[in-house]
Amino acid sequence: MSIQKIGLLALASVLFPLMAFANDRLVPNRPSHSHTPLACDYCHLRDNPEQKPAFKRVDNVLYLDECGTCHLAYQPEWLPKRSWTKLLGNLKDHFGEEVSLTPGQVRVIEKFVMKRTADVSKAALTKKVMADLGAEEAPIRIMDIPFVKKHHEGIGADVLARKSVRSLANCEACHISAHGGLYIKKHINIPD
Repeated sequence: MSIQKIGLLALASVLFPLMAFANDRLVPNRPSHSHTPLACDYCHLRDNPEQKPAFKRVDNVLYLDECGTCHLAYQPEWLPKRSWTKLLGNLKDHFGEEVSLTPGQVRVIEKFVMKRTADVSKAALTKKVMADLGAEEAPIRIMDIPFVKKHHEGIGADVLARKSVRSLANCEACHISAHGGLYIKKHINIPD
């Protein structure tokens, strides 16, 4: 085995557990097989080829820490560039809250999300997300995306009133692999 391969294996043995830890602290109830650095799509996409390629698991630590503390660190693929530009340009009023980031932190997050937006991603689901959006539409709430609205029409007020759900924006309440970027029927569990 070459020195380069040994070095990569050593680095992987340090980083992979850290990545799993970062996700575990944000999503404690996820399926046990997902406690690895591999995305959920690793084992499930062979059964759901229409989802290939899937959204990428969020792996930017700053984005996870700053955005994933209050809510799911949504995959950037859910919104087009124009939406992310709007969101990141108004952090003084982020859905009624002020987000305190340094200009450097905003640049790091912006660089990360802009590489994965719905209009540049190759993920299969982004085609559906973008198909119903007008050329100038820039929704800043994922629940304002026509594709997402359409797929949640049957969710009743009684489900949203549950403490475990609270809101349609709480994706991980029902989509147990949302953190991994995989939104398949097999991984929907509407809690009591």
